[in-house]
Amino acid sequence: MADIRADPLELRTAMEFPYKHSTGQTIGRFLAGLKEQGRIWGQRIAGQGVVVPPLGYSETDSSEGGDWVLVENTGTVTAVAKVHQPIERLHPEAKPFAFVLVKLDGADTALAHLVRDDADKVTVGSRVTAEFLPEGERTGSLRDIATFRLAD
Repeated sequence: MADIRADPLELRTAMEFPYKHSTGQTIGRFLAGLKEQGRIWGQRIAGQGVVVPPLGYSETDSSEGGDWVLVENTGTVTAVAKVHQPIERLHPEAKPFAFVLVKLDGADTALAHLVRDDADKVTVGSRVTAEFLPEGERTGSLRDIATFRLAD
């Protein structure tokens, strides 16, 4: 009888589970503002001020969200995490960039996003401006804001 011992076979593969879910009324309206108007909307929330992105309710007293408030596309960086060596398929950029929290003018909370260019120059306190994808390329996603750029 022949000896048929062999190394175990191995198959390496990446699995993905694409899914689609409803954004709900509050986030749906926020994303529609990005897509259709190229504008950023927040919501007045009891005990929290103007919240961006909106929650639809108060985290302090559970009351429903109030009036919608159009905030500016400019703001101040409140936190920075610079990525000097991006990892393929993990990070959204192949070149150095920065994750930032931006408190938009007219908002009381900060929005998480990216500074793609001049990431080495961004610091807490930097003034930035949202740059939107061109109309027709927006999909109703936070990625409709292509990046934040350092303001002059």
